[in-house]
Amino acid sequence: PVEELFAIVPNKGIKKAADNPSLALYKLQSNSYKFSWLLIPLSLPFVWLMFAWRREYNFYDHGVFVTYSLAFMSLFFLVLTILGTIGIPSRFLTIAAVLVPPVHLYRHLKGAYLLGRWTALLRTVVMLVVIAIVLLLFLAALLFLGLVG
Repeated sequence: PVEELFAIVPNKGIKKAADNPSLALYKLQSNSYKFSWLLIPLSLPFVWLMFAWRREYNFYDHGVFVTYSLAFMSLFFLVLTILGTIGIPSRFLTIAAVLVPPVHLYRHLKGAYLLGRWTALLRTVVMLVVIAIVLLLFLAALLFLGLVG
């Protein structure tokens, strides 16, 4: 299976990346915001699975949840970037970057799906694992697109 995947990727893409890694990194960074919409369809199946037995929520509701959550995270990290450029110490920004996303996710899950404290907390922990999986899938897609293009 791995050999088949590399058969799809032209060797010239791998050679270009090896010859000019700074260009490959630039392409990866520029593609990351262009393809950030891909995070929505990558996330939806996982969110749906967490609430599959709850009939009052359908796929559209999960799509709205994922979109709002990603929009908040995008704006939040934009604010952190701006605060970093105006001189806020990085230790404060790092603390905020580590603490705010799980708290937001907990509150967002609790409010959007009308969950109790413990259920929302458990699903937040599961969702943090899911986010790591989705980010790995997203990075793999970006790497593949970078090597093909």
